[in-house]
Amino acid sequence: MIELRPIREGISSAWVIGAAWLCVSLLAVVAYGPGLSGPFVLDDFTTIAQLGNLGGVTNWETFNAFVFGGTAGPTGRPVALLSFLIDGNNWPTEALPFKRTNLIIHLLNGGLLFVLTRQVLELLAVDRKAIGWLSFVSAAAWLLHPFLVSTTLYAVQRMAQLAMLFSLIGLICYLHGRSSLATKPRKAYLIMTLAVSVFTTLAMLSKENGILLPMFILAIEGTLVASRGADLPTLDRRWSTVFIAAPSLFIVAYLGYRFFSADFLEIARPREFSLYERLLTQPRVLADYLQNWFLPKLYTTGVFQDHVVKSTGLFTPLSTFIGFVFHGALITLAIARRRQLPLIAFAVLFFYASHLLESTTLNLEMYFEHRNYMAVAFLFLPLIVFLGERLKTRTAIIVTVAVLGLLTGFTRYSATVWSNYEVMVAASAAKAPTSARAQSQYAINLFNSGRYDEATQVLDRAVEEITTDSTQLLITRLVVLCNLRKLKATDIEAVSLRLVPKLYDPRYLKFYSDFAQALAEERCPPVGVDQLRPVFAAMLDNPLNREAVALSHLHYLAGYVDAHMGRREGALQSFSASLEAKPDAGSAMTMAALMATAGFLEEALLLSDRAIEYLGVQSRGVRLGKKVTEDAIHEFQRVVREDMQSAGT
Repeated sequence: MIELRPIREGISSAWVIGAAWLCVSLLAVVAYGPGLSGPFVLDDFTTIAQLGNLGGVTNWETFNAFVFGGTAGPTGRPVALLSFLIDGNNWPTEALPFKRTNLIIHLLNGGLLFVLTRQVLELLAVDRKAIGWLSFVSAAAWLLHPFLVSTTLYAVQRMAQLAMLFSLIGLICYLHGRSSLATKPRKAYLIMTLAVSVFTTLAMLSKENGILLPMFILAIEGTLVASRGADLPTLDRRWSTVFIAAPSLFIVAYLGYRFFSADFLEIARPREFSLYERLLTQPRVLADYLQNWFLPKLYTTGVFQDHVVKSTGLFTPLSTFIGFVFHGALITLAIARRRQLPLIAFAVLFFYASHLLESTTLNLEMYFEHRNYMAVAFLFLPLIVFLGERLKTRTAIIVTVAVLGLLTGFTRYSATVWSNYEVMVAASAAKAPTSARAQSQYAINLFNSGRYDEATQVLDRAVEEITTDSTQLLITRLVVLCNLRKLKATDIEAVSLRLVPKLYDPRYLKFYSDFAQALAEERCPPVGVDQLRPVFAAMLDNPLNREAVALSHLHYLAGYVDAHMGRREGALQSFSASLEAKPDAGSAMTMAALMATAGFLEEALLLSDRAIEYLGVQSRGVRLGKKVTEDAIHEFQRVVREDMQSAGT
């Protein structure tokens, strides 16, 4: 048995711990309070904004389309999408309710982590008088840590929060069932079976890494339970094979399959790196995660994480090799000493198991802070137990209060930054000078505030120093030059040479559209919108751009230019090709409006008729991308016909 100095017999009662937890929860609310007034950011607009489809989620059809029509991952993440309806059913909407619910879920996760941590320590037969306080300090440090701000205040990352919530419940239920395995085996296996099957499913339908729940159980069995030897009953081999070993093996096998895939060494579009380069880079990324956890920062780079330099070889940079050695040594030590140092082994293996999907061979972005939301849950626990054995009561209390106070202050500062998008962008741009996304958005904010010279300086420096070809950065620079009337045809040609050979990235449709609109409105003479037609034509000729979304966007952009150039047939052909690639009623109406504005009224009616057709077949799988109703389409057609009559056509 691990001997601890209880902190302390006189204050270890449940009601005192409950009161302390209430205080910590209030601290968390105070710390996160400023960030609740912050805006939606980035992926919020591509996921939550879908609430605006069909004029809002108001009936079964729109409910079904929103909840079960998600595209964020292979499962669609319907549980997470369903939860967004708690806070709003239309778009635009206020961000506050979404962030408030995220904070509530964060508090729930903290409470569940406290319960699970108690169970973990009970498995190790820790002195019961100390378990409550050790669990409290560990869970409180997680709850108040500033590294989790970007998960809690980023509305769409409720997906990660819910995946953790259901995983925690599953683990708690599993350990509860296992505790009665010796005396009531039928009841135990029923509870454990439901825990694994039900909560893995719910976690996975919130976010795909919820599938890792069986691997977390494997980590518990291989460390905490294994360290007890014959003190605890072993699991039935058939049950553990079906519910633990087989799911874990499936995950490892799939990731291994990706390792041996034919395109492993090729650039994994739309990324700027191959899966091989991504795998090489992850040891450095994981080391950075650990550094941010054990050495908290007032503010990180937040949602702008495209500045991570990829590793191209085991020694390029050298930190790649050092990272492999470091993580390999930790994992090896954890496995080798899992019986002698079960708590350390568990915390280490739990961390790496949590990162197994998102930090290995899947074609994901290099770095995101929210991937640590579950992973870091137990990293402090071995240290807390170690100190609990050695510190006197008064010293332990002082250290605990100081650390939790410091974490609260850091989180409050970070949440304050998150309360204002312009401040957030400026802070991220300062933290990550090589982030094309941060520099681009920072320049836009500077321009919108009238600081034109600073905006161009930021863009010029970024274009010169950032080696990767960032579509967002390059197009933003063209838009700014256009609005300052400094744009030249050679600027477009130079950008075209860099972007045409690349795979088209659908995330940047708005940047291309805004630039095309600026040229069409003659905001930057002598350059005209006709300068863009050969650029979009060349991008369509690029064999990389054969995916439906890319074809739809590029044909739309070509049609936009044709419409503004007065090319009736060319515009109709391009818009038709766009809709054939990706049928969508809202897009059809956008194109119809452009044709009507250009004076091509008959073509506008043709496109609006297509929009009605798409509405009619929605139940067979055509998902609407923009808010549109049949009544609105008929009203549009009525106005167009009146214009045709007035024009005598």
